[in-house]
Amino acid sequence: MASSVKCDTLFSVDGLVAVITGGGSGLGLMMATALAENGASRVYIVGRREDKLQEAAAPYPNIIVPLTGDITSQDSLQAVAEHVRQETGYINLLVANAGIAGPGLKGLSPRATPTDFVRSAWTTPMAEFDAVYNLNCTATYYTILAFLELLDMGNKRRLPGTPHAQVVATSSMVAFQRDPRYGFAYLSSKAAVISMMKSFATRGVSWGIRFNSIAPGLFPSDMSESALVPFKVSREKDLTEEGAFARSFLPAERAGSKEDIAGVLLYLASKAGAYVNGSVMLVDGGKIATVPATY
Repeated sequence: MASSVKCDTLFSVDGLVAVITGGGSGLGLMMATALAENGASRVYIVGRREDKLQEAAAPYPNIIVPLTGDITSQDSLQAVAEHVRQETGYINLLVANAGIAGPGLKGLSPRATPTDFVRSAWTTPMAEFDAVYNLNCTATYYTILAFLELLDMGNKRRLPGTPHAQVVATSSMVAFQRDPRYGFAYLSSKAAVISMMKSFATRGVSWGIRFNSIAPGLFPSDMSESALVPFKVSREKDLTEEGAFARSFLPAERAGSKEDIAGVLLYLASKAGAYVNGSVMLVDGGKIATVPATY
């Protein structure tokens, strides 16, 4: 009989059925790949860009399944959920990962006066600010609603001793930061996601569905790579290679890698993390220790 604390038992995701929004690139793709390469039977990746989804799914035929959909549309979410319902009838894991950064505070110095601040910030239309909340928060809420019954069905099929169905939402380390350089819309929307997931964890007690959050730090992606490059102290080193950044800027001296985010998701999705509910996993290489923060 295999030991229950062997890695291949403790971190196994064999047979898992998952849905990942924003799964065609960046963190979403890293997480989808981690599940696919470790035994998941089906990983649905949802996004608006069909070409990106097809490219992401190509190396994993019949395991990673691309589904084109707009999570800011209730009709589109229902259609995607119905597709999954028709194919599998249940899911074990939903990763609400899709998000955008939105307007920042570019060009403003820390010494900016109230007048300077208003002149800069006022140029952002309310609709642009709202769009960040619409995708990062509102769409996360409706994504959970769309797949809640499928998660419930996953629980009904659950074998004794295996993890309960779960939602994992991608927040950000900036949810805990007081440094507004990333923009008030992004910071506050990511903090709202964590609050939402904690509330869902309480509401989900009677359902037996778990709700957790991941708060990633600086990972290379379409959203962040151009912003990271100016802070490098070594032109030769890759962003994820130790020594790429000064320790005072990022204690790990590198950006996060696919292994870093994969390890956290595999922990939460497997028996190893089955006792975790209502929690936030901060994965930031120590960045939060270098700025005013609340974590």
